[in-house]
Amino acid sequence: MSGQNRSFGVAIFGLGRAGTIHFKNVIQRPRLRIAYLVDIFPENCRKLLEKHYVPTDTTQVCSADDCQKVFEDDKVQFVIVTTPTDQHEAIVRRALEAGKAVFCEKPVAASRETTDDLFVLAESRKIPLYCAFQRRFDPSFARLRAQVREGDIGNLHMITTFSRDSPLPSMAYLKVSKGIFHDCAVHDIDMVCWVANEAPDSVFVRATARHPEIKEMGDVDTVAISLSFPSGLLATIHLSRHSSYHYDQRLEAHGDQGMLQCGNVPGDIVQHFSANGALSALPHFSFPQRYVEAYAIELDHFVGVLSGETERLLVSREDVRLVSDIAVACERSLHTNLPVKLPLEN
Repeated sequence: MSGQNRSFGVAIFGLGRAGTIHFKNVIQRPRLRIAYLVDIFPENCRKLLEKHYVPTDTTQVCSADDCQKVFEDDKVQFVIVTTPTDQHEAIVRRALEAGKAVFCEKPVAASRETTDDLFVLAESRKIPLYCAFQRRFDPSFARLRAQVREGDIGNLHMITTFSRDSPLPSMAYLKVSKGIFHDCAVHDIDMVCWVANEAPDSVFVRATARHPEIKEMGDVDTVAISLSFPSGLLATIHLSRHSSYHYDQRLEAHGDQGMLQCGNVPGDIVQHFSANGALSALPHFSFPQRYVEAYAIELDHFVGVLSGETERLLVSREDVRLVSDIAVACERSLHTNLPVKLPLEN
């Protein structure tokens, strides 16, 4: 069976916010069947199945200690990995060695070398390994990128992004997040390089910690990243761990013949006009609401590659390495207070 008629069994590792998004998208697609949910809180998985009327006789729930059967089950064609980041590498490796395709929230692994090893393993088995950068699938961002590529604003001069998180992540999460550059900035770095269609040759960072708890753990929460490109293009990334006015996600591209902007998406489109002025809704509260459409399109893309309907994954091994290297360069620039040249030396 091939193409649109092919169905797939799916195992989801981790049922936090991202895992729940993928769970909902999977159950809405007739060609996909959830075979396993794997989480440290199995009872929460059972409640999720019950809430969404998913038959428990066809979906097994298990803990991380009891997940070997997932890799041994021939009815599982791919796994979705949304566990804490320090668990990604082991799950991805076991899945690939068992012949399962992998859809993994970033990062695939903690280091460049291990990430490369996993991609080599996937390529040797001819199995898709996808590192999720869902913003590429947002229709507005994708349209902006297409218009830049088509020359609608002429020669590209500058890209500016704003990413301010909502709500402030828990301190427990931040302690295992690998830091703001690998956890948060990578999405903006990927968007900038994707829109620019080239890799930067230097990066310079200034950053500070405005939350005492974040400062105590040796991380920062307010960041400005400056990227320079061989073409002369400049890019600036503004990051904050906390936005008081909900999830702030904006992108601007400026060229010699115009400008393109993607603004925030409001929670609704009602506007209130009165003698006191005009009021409108705040942006979406957080990423599950803002990128609901992107997550769905992203999953369809991955399944399309598995079924042979789509030739290749939109995010390549080279893309993942580039973003990771730039994140490392950001860390080095912050610690040295100097620009860091790219590409990094091995």
